[in-house]
Amino acid sequence: MMFANRVISGLAASLLLGVTASAVVAGPYPSFSDTSHQVLPGQISAWATSVVDYSPTAGVDAAYADASHALAANDGGIVSLGDLDAAQIAAGDLPGTLTVKFDTLISDLAGPDLAVFENASQFYTDPVIFAELAYVEVSSNGTDFVRFPSVSLNTEDDLVANFGRAYAGADTTNIYNLAGVHPTGIGTPFDLAELSGMAEVVSGAVDLSAIQYVRLVDIPGSGDFVDSLGNPIFDAWVTTGSGGLDLDAVGAINTVPEPSTTLLALLGIALVAGGRLAKRG
Repeated sequence: MMFANRVISGLAASLLLGVTASAVVAGPYPSFSDTSHQVLPGQISAWATSVVDYSPTAGVDAAYADASHALAANDGGIVSLGDLDAAQIAAGDLPGTLTVKFDTLISDLAGPDLAVFENASQFYTDPVIFAELAYVEVSSNGTDFVRFPSVSLNTEDDLVANFGRAYAGADTTNIYNLAGVHPTGIGTPFDLAELSGMAEVVSGAVDLSAIQYVRLVDIPGSGDFVDSLGNPIFDAWVTTGSGGLDLDAVGAINTVPEPSTTLLALLGIALVAGGRLAKRG
């Protein structure tokens, strides 16, 4: 969610008066500022190249509804998934989603394998940040997806809402494996190894050596949506205009060429070698 000038002005004034996040006790997970749990653009070997599906909720401003902003390198341009208010949640409306595809395959190798770049705002005291969270899912065939297990230990009382519930800050040391906790230019890492025991992977429906699709599913921060342990998830809510997750980019860290690309490369080598042998003959 982007801020109107009047909100930013009020925020700046409040900070000058010393209104910051209240003292918090660190949770069990790394803060957004922990460099060991960050991915920088230089670590990315491939960026998403096409949008397979973009299904935002109603009310996303046109300026934030261009799904192409999720492609290529992170550049600060965003596409928003939208938020849901209480009435929409009660009516069973679905959260906003966006699915991107890579030209190369993402593989489960050492360390994190992919990263999601968002634009969480740093106007609270570390480890609290203005976050709009989302689940992350991956697929090797574009049909069968598996969701990264996630944890969110913040209660609604843990949120820092000096500027209203819609601008609430969340303690990032209480959040794990959800997109949206890092500021612009820093990616949130995800390790495919954490999916190895999931039913979709065990059955063979999802191949962790050949991931080509990544899907983001927004989480309205009302507490109606839960983490993998059944804990309610709270974040800034209800957000409007550019509400929900603001996706900048999705990057792959560990990649392997598609089989077709490898075959073409081998064919090229064979043709070159054959030509050289013919000349010698």
